[in-house]
Formats: sequence, C-alpha cells, structure tokens
Amino acid sequence: MKSLFFLAVLALSPAAFANATPKEESTSAGLLRPADWLKAQVKPKYRAGHTLPPLTRYGWDMDDAVRITLAEDWGYALEFGVAGESQVDNALNKPESREARLLALAISDPKRYPLSVVSTRELPKLNVPTEVWTRDAKGSFLNAKAQSLDGTLWDPTLKAVLSPVSPDAFWHQAGELSAAPIRKLRQKCPVAIVLNGGEYGLGVLGFAKTAWEQDPAVLKAKGETPWAEFISERKAHYQNIMTRAERNAAPDRQLYIYYTCGGGTHRNVIPDWGSWETLWEMFKGNSDLPSNEAYYRHFNSGWVGERDMLTLCLNATAREIADGKTLSYNWLSAGWEGEPGHSHGDLNRWAGFLKCYYTAGMIGGNEGYYQFLGRDGFSKTFPADQPPHWLQQLSTLGYVHALFSHLEEFLREGDLLPGPHKHRISRDLPAYEISTGDAAVRVLARKHRKRAEWLVTAWAPDGDAREVAVDFPDLGKLNLRASPAGEVYRISLHKGVPSVKKVEP
Repeated sequence: MKSLFFLAVLALSPAAFANATPKEESTSAGLLRPADWLKAQVKPKYRAGHTLPPLTRYGWDMDDAVRITLAEDWGYALEFGVAGESQVDNALNKPESREARLLALAISDPKRYPLSVVSTRELPKLNVPTEVWTRDAKGSFLNAKAQSLDGTLWDPTLKAVLSPVSPDAFWHQAGELSAAPIRKLRQKCPVAIVLNGGEYGLGVLGFAKTAWEQDPAVLKAKGETPWAEFISERKAHYQNIMTRAERNAAPDRQLYIYYTCGGGTHRNVIPDWGSWETLWEMFKGNSDLPSNEAYYRHFNSGWVGERDMLTLCLNATAREIADGKTLSYNWLSAGWEGEPGHSHGDLNRWAGFLKCYYTAGMIGGNEGYYQFLGRDGFSKTFPADQPPHWLQQLSTLGYVHALFSHLEEFLREGDLLPGPHKHRISRDLPAYEISTGDAAVRVLARKHRKRAEWLVTAWAPDGDAREVAVDFPDLGKLNLRASPAGEVYRISLHKGVPSVKKVEP
C-alpha cells in the first residue's frame, strides 16, 4: 500500500532512469516524435533576465531530443538523470555514451543547458555494523512487519529495517556515496538543480513502527517523546548528514530539492497523518525551498471535492508562510493512468491550478508522469493531433512558468493575502483565499510590498467560466471573470480607483 505522501518505490526507483538510449522509430506520414511535436508548438515567451529556477522532470527514461528541446525552448533544466557512480563514470570516461553527450551540452553552454541531476539512493553495503538495523530483544533483525529474521549478522538479502538510533558514521558514508559523483560532475560544469527523490533511508511510522517498538534500544532513546516527533527528529538528523554532503558537492547550485519537504498537504486531514509524513518543523532544513506533492487524484479528489488539490496545497503553504517560508518548488503531475482511481486531469484546469499555485508562491516545479509506458514509451511516435498526455503536461507547465517569469516581482516582492477565513483543514491558519459570491470559484491574490499593486488569479475548477464578485481588502468588490484555465490579473490603485488589467500569456 502506498503512503499518503510518498510514491510507490517502483515508480521512483533509480531503475526508472535507465540510461540506454531508446530506439528511434521511423516516422510515417502524419506521425510525430515527441520532440518534433514540441518544436511545432508556439514556444513560451520567457522574460529576458528572469531569475526563476529551471523546471525539472521525474519519471521513466525519456529520449535525448525531448530533454534538449525542453531545455532550449521550454524553461527546463537539461535532464541528466541519476548521478550515480556508473552514470558519472560514463559521462567522464565514455565519450560515446548518452551521459557524455548530455554533459558536453551542459559544458558548452551552462545557461542554455542548466544541468539537473538526481542524487543516488545508494546506501553502504560493506562493513555495515549490526547497530544500523532494527532488532528485537534477542538481537534478531526485524522486517517491516516486525517478524524476526534469522541470524545476528547483517545479510543484504534480508528485508531488515533501518534503526532510528543507527550510528552517524553509516549516514556519513551514505552521504559521500551520493555526493562524490555530483562533485565530479561539478568539476566539469555547474550543476543547476539537485533533486533528492527521497523514499529511502529511515522510513515512516506507518510502515516501520511495528518493528521499532520491539527494539529495546529504540524504546530507550524515544522515552516519553511522541512517536511522530521522535522519528521526525531522527530522520531529519540522518538526512541532514547526507543533505550537507550533497549540497557541498554543488555549492553554486540554484536549488537542492528533497521529495517531499513541505508544510504538509495532508496535515490534520486524517488522525494519524503524522504516521505518514516527516514533520515539517524538524525536517524543513533538508530542502532549499519547501516542496510538496500535487498529483491529480493521488490521495486527493482532484480539482474539486472534499480533499481537492488546491485546498491541500494551501494547507501546506499556510504552514510554510507561518514559518517565514513564502516560496516553494513543488512535485507536480496532472495525472496518469494504470492504477485504480487514477486518471488524466483536464489540461485547461491543470493550467488553472498551476496559476493558483504560482500565485501562492511557487517559483518552479518538477513535472512527473508515473504510469509505466514500456521501455520506449516516452519516445513513441503519435498522430500530430493526438499528443500524449505526459507531453502536454510538460508543455503546460512550461507555458505557466513563462507567464510568471513576467510576474516574478510579485512572487519575490509580494505577500499572499490571507483572506478573511481560516483554512478548513488547519483551523489555526488562514485559508489564503479571497471571498467571492461563488463558493466553487477560487481566488488568490498577492500584494506588492512596495506599490499599491496586486496580482490576482481567478480559477473555476468545476469547468464553467463565469463572472464573480470578489471582495478585496483595500480595493472593495470587483467583478472578475474566472475560468477553468485560470484568469490572471494585475490590479493597481490610482487615486483610490482600482484599475484591472488581464495578464495575457
């Protein structure tokens, strides 16, 4: 069973980033390759000199032509993939390899091809002390279901559980395993984005508590501390050891982003939410910016409903703002198929959701698609009028990112307005939405800190465009059109009279 906050290990395993170049298909009449479709689209218009970080992608292998086109025209970093020992060795010592070709591009023009890498999940395998693993009172290793495993010596074939009181030395070794390859790349060219996909190392209570509560050493260290706080502090401590190593390997990076490290989209949603999430208060130091998961119909009700995506994201945003963190870089997907309850989200409403999230302080994100389409699934040809959903997700994010490159000053020099109401999940925090006469329409606004100007997004997630009366502090009631794709406005105040201007892409 998946946790509420982490993707299945299969979906985000290093194997997802196979490094063999997919076979190119010959195109017949009317069929396009993914990169050709991107090149045929109207390119997003980025503001010259903007400082928003490049977008990134996470998922199964994608051919080089798409990676390059996304970097050249769509605001993405050049995707290197996992920066493990073997991949970096290919990049440095095998000129004919894919990794070497990608690295050569990044070296040739780091601004046009800013490099993004994924840190390896590799953990030490040799000379690992038994204290690293959770054991019962007899000294037997325990698996995640708290069943004893035979033997008292570590065997890599056993499904043992890492201990929250394991020696720091183990985690220093783990940090060096992931940092060393990144350091070697950095010696050749800048590394713009380091992504840590998480889901490794110390686990979460929902999976491992049954084992940890049988380990006398763990119980002694925990004492009277609540389980969620104890495990969060321990995971934060160990991850910080590895995070420091990886950050030091790319000291001039634009961002180091950990999956996930945010205020908590599901915080307070269910009684045992702390069993599935590392507490933000303790873990926040492990990502340069807050990062939350927003995947269509993945532990949420989609655009609308009791647990809609925007409400959950603002639940995290409200906690982050209360802690002084007003910007974020998030893990995004407009949905995938192949799993019960999952589906593709409408791309117009995806654009509207993204505009709301940017207005809330997002300055970039990682687009993912987690349905396995086969070895060559992300390079197959298709009819020109039937582009795959995963490809349109990438282009949609590129358009919205470009739009907000022209509005960057509102993100960096503005504040999200709290609105008149408390958040309906975390009642101690503001909702960060502006009141309208229509409960189904969502309106978010940022106020510029130095000028009487506002940035406003009006979204109709139910799919019906309409005009609504929006009650702004300092501006009074204004009639604005809300649409499924989201309408973005700049509002200024001149001699007490508001002036509304729609922002065009």
